[in-house]
Amino acid sequence: MNFLIKRLCACFVLAVTIGCLSACQSNWYPESDFGSTVNGAVMAQAKNPNAPKGNPKLTTGLDGPAAKSSVDSYQKTFERKPVTPQATSGSMIGSSIGITVQ
Repeated sequence: MNFLIKRLCACFVLAVTIGCLSACQSNWYPESDFGSTVNGAVMAQAKNPNAPKGNPKLTTGLDGPAAKSSVDSYQKTFERKPVTPQATSGSMIGSSIGITVQ
C-alpha cells in the first residue's frame, strides 16, 4: 500500500511538471506590428510629436559665464546659513507664557 501511494505521488508530480512545461511555449512569433499600441499611446501623450522638425526659432543657448552664474546662484539657494545664538537682555521674571492655573 505504501509503495502504491509513493507511485501515485510520483506520477502526480510528473504530470504536474509536464503540464507546467507544456504551458511554456518554446517558440514565439510576434506580430508585425508588435508594440505599436504602446508606441501610439506614447506619441499621443506628446505635446508636439514633430518638435525637432521645422522649428523656426532655434535656441542657441547661454554663453558660458551666464550659464555658470545661473547655476551658481541656483546652488547657493541650498546652502544653510549658520545660526548664531541671539543674546537676550533683561530678565525673564514676570513674563507670562499664556498658561493659567486655576
